[in-house]
Amino acid sequence: MPPVSESGDFYHGSRLLTPLSSILGLSIDQINFLFCQLVAAALGFPFRKYFDPSKTSATQRHTVELVLGIALVYFCFGSQIIHLFIHATLGYVLLQFHSKSWMPLAVFVAGMGYLSYCHIYRMVLDYGGYTLDITGPMMMCVQKIVAVAYALHDGAYRNEKDLNPNQKSKAIKEKPDILTFYSYIFCFHGVMCGPLPFFHDYLSFIDGSCYNTADNEKRAPPSPVGVLMKKFIVVVILGALMMCEPMVAPWQKLKDDDFLNNYSWGYKMIYLLCSMTMHRPMYYFAWKLGELVNNSCGLGFNGYDKEGNAKWDLLNNVNIYALEVSTSLKVNIESWNVITAQWLRYTVYERSPSSIATWLVFVISAFWHGFYPGYYIAFLTAALFTTAARLVRRNVRPYFLQSSQHLYFYDFVTFWFTRFANCYFVCPFVILESMHAIRLYSSCYWWLHILAFGVIIYFNFIHKMLRPAKKEKTEKTN
Repeated sequence: MPPVSESGDFYHGSRLLTPLSSILGLSIDQINFLFCQLVAAALGFPFRKYFDPSKTSATQRHTVELVLGIALVYFCFGSQIIHLFIHATLGYVLLQFHSKSWMPLAVFVAGMGYLSYCHIYRMVLDYGGYTLDITGPMMMCVQKIVAVAYALHDGAYRNEKDLNPNQKSKAIKEKPDILTFYSYIFCFHGVMCGPLPFFHDYLSFIDGSCYNTADNEKRAPPSPVGVLMKKFIVVVILGALMMCEPMVAPWQKLKDDDFLNNYSWGYKMIYLLCSMTMHRPMYYFAWKLGELVNNSCGLGFNGYDKEGNAKWDLLNNVNIYALEVSTSLKVNIESWNVITAQWLRYTVYERSPSSIATWLVFVISAFWHGFYPGYYIAFLTAALFTTAARLVRRNVRPYFLQSSQHLYFYDFVTFWFTRFANCYFVCPFVILESMHAIRLYSSCYWWLHILAFGVIIYFNFIHKMLRPAKKEKTEKTN
């Protein structure tokens, strides 16, 4: 990476908007990120009007996407943009070996490897910092080049009968030309923070075929104005909620000696629940803003419902309501960072042995985020809880299906366990450092870890031994 400035500042983006820092109370990296996202959203309107796919060639649309994307990345991250070019080019070179069985794995290893180098470099210069840098767009780049690699591998190398429906729908027959590939990587409405459009969806957006009916009849692109207004209101509300956390329940308190040593277990769990619940709007804000930016450009259209209304949920990256009211940890996790979960399923889960697939997904997810120990503690804890929750749902829930009252009680209990489990396992992800995370868990007596291990041991060993004994006793009685 390029050397840091003489001031020791880690950030390399434009300083043009620095005067706004004192006015808005935001750092220059945050201001530049918001500015670029708002500019991208504003550009979506003339892009849809003047570069409509029915009036403009795919080449022209690709060129506009690439030029605007490069301009926004350079404004926000300056000379660090070179790493995004190197990252993308490395993947494109490897795509040329599309007839080789090892190609997608090579793209995965090379992409994650270069991203890892940048993650480590960032940790060395800005350990524990939250300054935005090029690793954000590079994380999206990994998703894109790996998705293309597997789609090309499935379409051009594997036998179609060996593909599952998800793989068939995403498969492509020919490797993309260089303009199409870089347009996909640098598309101005998704390069900053996504969410990821899979390659076949991006191509259909560029050529306009995504707007066709089921009979392949061409239709004019529907207007996203209505959905943009709704998402804008949601983004504003989330932005306001995001500002409340530091005033009400700052997460930094979870590291304080006074909090860890002088408060009761009950108080710690309630504070942890409040703090992490109020911390989530920060992620909701970024994802909903990303959805809004893509929708403004016309990407995200997902067909029509039964009433003929346009659906704009193709790139919906979080289902806030489902997450917040979920009674299942599986639903809770699947409602969070939805597109990344789809990418992990497509590239990791579906291509791994079933016995380790779930754990491998969580490990790769942590690796993709970086090398702070907190990521690995959080994702491994999530994998542990998910495994235990699956056993409880499979073995315990059937006993509560006898009546609506019993099921309501079961859902009430699992709702609160899901709330606590989510906030409990996500803490290390926010705290980052292992010792702070371990001290926090120790002060809470590792109670959910112990409970999860107990559930796994019971249903995998003790319960299996009790059932034959019970069956034998029944036979003797008869």
